[in-house]
Amino acid sequence: MQLVATIMSALLAGLGAMGVFYPDLLLEIGRYLSTPNGLLIAAAIRVLFGGLLLTAAATSRAPNLLRVLGAVILIAGLLTPVFGPVRAQRVLQIAAANRGEYVRIGGTFAILLGLAFVWALSPRGMPRPK
Repeated sequence: MQLVATIMSALLAGLGAMGVFYPDLLLEIGRYLSTPNGLLIAAAIRVLFGGLLLTAAATSRAPNLLRVLGAVILIAGLLTPVFGPVRAQRVLQIAAANRGEYVRIGGTFAILLGLAFVWALSPRGMPRPK
């Protein structure tokens, strides 16, 4: 589970980089995910990622942090279908304003969060290279 959670964390950082350098492409993906079926896909991904963080937290460097953030992501995934496609499209319109500046800011935070997850998911007590 730890490897899958690490891969998903690296993908989160990669999506963040896509948001920083190619915000229009990320907004296009967001438009696809703002449909009713797309929201269900997004919800499933969030629930999976939150569950992976919760299960992998025990052997990580920051177990309490991963448990809290995993629970938040899991709850957000469960609430995603309640959000609704109309509200999701409004959020996308706000994010697209100012030539994608909000997407770039969010992408920066996604990079930082993804890299922090990758670090936190590495096993405790790894020997330092000499």
